[in-house]
Amino acid sequence: MSNQSSSASRWPLWGFFLLIIPTTFVIGALAGHPPIWALLQNPIVVLGSLAVAALGNLWSLVHVELLRGNPPILRIDIAGNLRGMMVIAFAGLLGSLLLGYAFVENFTRR
Repeated sequence: MSNQSSSASRWPLWGFFLLIIPTTFVIGALAGHPPIWALLQNPIVVLGSLAVAALGNLWSLVHVELLRGNPPILRIDIAGNLRGMMVIAFAGLLGSLLLGYAFVENFTRR
């Protein structure tokens, strides 16, 4: 059990590092200077790192369990890890900015 809790406690750190890629893309796009490296402009890398950071931290925060009985009970526990919640909130903010950026770029008058 201690191995699982230690790996879950590392997710906020990994999430922070994974969010560096979409953060550089969003800041560069808002400033009008997208990243020079093609890897940082790849949608799979940007959205993938965003998704892994958010889902990994969500996995470390939420525990779902189905208790057998009559009637069966679905138990959901949420850990109070502030760093993990901050990573999830920041990933949501970056995701909404990227979604807005995609609409602005694709639906502007040319």
